[in-house]
Amino acid sequence: MKNKVFASITLTMFILLLTACGDSEEPTTSESVLDEEETNETTEAEVEDKDETETETVAEDQLDLRMGDMATIHSTIGTYEVTLNHVHYEEEVDGEISELDGFLIANYTIENIGDDTITLMESINVLEATDDLEGTGEGNVSGSYESIESFDHDELAPGEKSTKDVLYLAYDSDDYYIRVVQGLIASEGVKNEVLFTFQKEEIE
Repeated sequence: MKNKVFASITLTMFILLLTACGDSEEPTTSESVLDEEETNETTEAEVEDKDETETETVAEDQLDLRMGDMATIHSTIGTYEVTLNHVHYEEEVDGEISELDGFLIANYTIENIGDDTITLMESINVLEATDDLEGTGEGNVSGSYESIESFDHDELAPGEKSTKDVLYLAYDSDDYYIRVVQGLIASEGVKNEVLFTFQKEEIE
């Protein structure tokens, strides 16, 4: 009889011990998965917010630039600075009359401030000239005129700079603008708007 009582007491204590251990077990698998998903969602949201903040800071629009100012361009080509040094107007170049009223010859300095090598011609060809912001712009036509020493397909390493002329067809106007080609903004080939504004009286 004593053995039965002892066995009963032992069994009861064993069950109580198992119950106490069960209360201190770790969260179930489903609870752990939920906690992990919430953590991942929070981390992803923080990364997205950080990326958006960096993009806003880096790719800032520059719409109030004048002759002599420097623009920073962020594009799929790379990151570089373009300074519009001076511009002059000619009615003909190499003895040829413009298809419009004349030519704008813009002198630029390009400096590569990014981490990758860029191509000079591709870098400058993101810009166009116009006298009407609501209309289309005129691209670089320097390659058709031998007397214009312009940017070519040479590469520009990080930290290097180059200064050359770029030729645009132009109408005779009181106001002129040089801006990023609008199609490149729409396609996100260039991440930020750049706009130089100058008047005819400023042209050499």
